[in-house]
Amino acid sequence: MKNLPFDVIGLSADEVQLLEDIYKALDENFDVSLPGNQHVNNFEAFNNNENASIGGTIILSDNCYLTFVKVHYQAREGRGISLTEYFKYQVWAFVNLEKDFGRVLIRRETFTDKILELIHPQELHFRNDKDFNNRFYVIANDQEKAARAIDANFRKILINNSSDDFVIEIINQTLVIRTNNVINVDQTISLAEFAIKLASL
Repeated sequence: MKNLPFDVIGLSADEVQLLEDIYKALDENFDVSLPGNQHVNNFEAFNNNENASIGGTIILSDNCYLTFVKVHYQAREGRGISLTEYFKYQVWAFVNLEKDFGRVLIRRETFTDKILELIHPQELHFRNDKDFNNRFYVIANDQEKAARAIDANFRKILINNSSDDFVIEIINQTLVIRTNNVINVDQTISLAEFAIKLASL
């Protein structure tokens, strides 16, 4: 087993093998390198999980990188009181943008969102883009700034992404994409490709 750029302490052999397979696939498909320190603590997605820590980062381009988030889980076995502790990884993509978006959240729109929008409208809608409006829920602290930044090219990349199971959070010029999918090789490669497309704008 080669030295991996990830924290593997507490991982099962299967999890370590998965990380090795992911790293190999990324190295074969992209011109990857290793970074200095990355700062994710400004993002609500990270702050809301006290059991998460950064386990490694891989740079895909000058303005795009993947951060591997190590999550600590606890589970009770059977009816007993024995507690099993284990670690698994999630992978998040970060993109440094040229435009300032303000603070924005984009995710798949749910039925509940549609009902709440009738009572308390706060969602950002885009004129003449019914498909995007129907699929995605967008809220922003500065709607005018976000509407200018989330242009047709940006929306097209989101529409053409093969999965809607992601959440995008943007703080000014930094974007993070996270998913709730179990980490695997194909999902990581798809996430990297998605991030690189957004980084190319």
